[in-house]
Amino acid sequence: MNKPAVHSRGSAASRMPARVEDSGKSLLTLDNAGPVQMGFWVPNRAWATSKYLVPLRNHVAAKKRSGALAPLHPAVAELKQWVGARGVYRMWVESMIDEANVFVHTLDAGTKEGIKDSDGDAVWIKDYDSLFEIISEIITTSPSFNNTAQVGTPMNGLLAVSMATRAGVALFHDGLFNLQLKKVLDALNAFLKSPASLDKLDIADPEKPGSWISKAAWAAGVWDQMEHDPAKPGYGFDSWNSFFIRRFIPGARPFKGDARRQVNIGCETTPWAYENDVALKSDFWVKDVNYSLVDLFGGREDIAKLFEGGQLYQGFLSATHYHRWQSPLDGTVERSWVQPGTYFAERPAQREGVGTWEGTESQPYLGHVAARAIFLFKHETCGYVALICMGMVEVSTCVIEPEYLVDGVLQSAPVKISRGVEIGHFEFGGSTHILVFQKDRVRLEEWASNAAKHQHDPKPTPLGSVIATAVGR
Repeated sequence: MNKPAVHSRGSAASRMPARVEDSGKSLLTLDNAGPVQMGFWVPNRAWATSKYLVPLRNHVAAKKRSGALAPLHPAVAELKQWVGARGVYRMWVESMIDEANVFVHTLDAGTKEGIKDSDGDAVWIKDYDSLFEIISEIITTSPSFNNTAQVGTPMNGLLAVSMATRAGVALFHDGLFNLQLKKVLDALNAFLKSPASLDKLDIADPEKPGSWISKAAWAAGVWDQMEHDPAKPGYGFDSWNSFFIRRFIPGARPFKGDARRQVNIGCETTPWAYENDVALKSDFWVKDVNYSLVDLFGGREDIAKLFEGGQLYQGFLSATHYHRWQSPLDGTVERSWVQPGTYFAERPAQREGVGTWEGTESQPYLGHVAARAIFLFKHETCGYVALICMGMVEVSTCVIEPEYLVDGVLQSAPVKISRGVEIGHFEFGGSTHILVFQKDRVRLEEWASNAAKHQHDPKPTPLGSVIATAVGR
């Protein structure tokens, strides 16, 4: 099979070859998906369709036939009504279903056979009504553990095909639609903060399907050096989200190096990408992996100019990783804010070429368009350092600790901070983050400057590891 051309602009990130989806040995399956620590966000579309979506679709259909399917959740019913009352949005939703079903017919015969519904049709989603029924089921069900890349993000499994279609790209980039979709994600968030979401941390049945306290979850490292109490219901957590943002045991992640001349990593992540000589403005949406500082910082050119020509590191968080953020340095928080953005938007050029792995290759793009928390720090010897924490897909919430929210409105004066202090967290799923450094101020560690070579590291880089050292010091 001919692979799509890869255009190089000199950075390690832009030289990364596209991951190709086909019916051969490189196809991601339940058997070869690898450990959850792998540096991939979502599976290819064939995997998502045949291995994730079909059981969920069949589960909903069986409930419907037996009369046990609950009415649409009010938030989903509102979204369906809103879409149905607006011709353009109904056209986009109907079109992405049709386009996704066309994609299904390009798969190999064995996969198509596994995708067939009760009527014998090889489809992604049966129809418009089915889409909303499945969404409603997802937002009232706690995420399941599995030992693959598709873990903790069920709605992304549903939308892995549609978000890559032409209509899906248009729909999920639309500001008004995202405002409506956020209501659905807020409903999911509310459920995941409730005691009802603890069903898969059941100490009375630890090996139930999807259990986060099963032997398989333990083997995957979900509980390595994490606080928990196996004698208490829910391992001592009061909701799935409380479990998701669990803490390390005291002393598990010491901050290393010399705080006077070094910066640490404030998120525990698997390396993903690195770029030197970062542009102030760039076509971040095109086929190459580009970063654009003005867009990363939500149009705040005064902040973006501080980092023109500097270095950028990006790391990936699986749903099994530690999802709290800690200050990467001793210094001050000069600015911090939550930048609104999209939730399921995929890079428009991502669909070019032969079956690329949409979600993973879109990680750099998400830094420019996704909902994200942004911090601007100042260090005595390393200069300005920026931390950008992006939610991905249904990971719709980025929380900054109030005492470190320096938004220029409620709090304008810089706030002193020490490395290792908790400054915020993600909620509800896996994520990605970026660190940006000024030109000629620091030297990055090998695992960061060669991030693309470390995407398959079996474990993430530990929180508190040194990432940068002041030049000449």
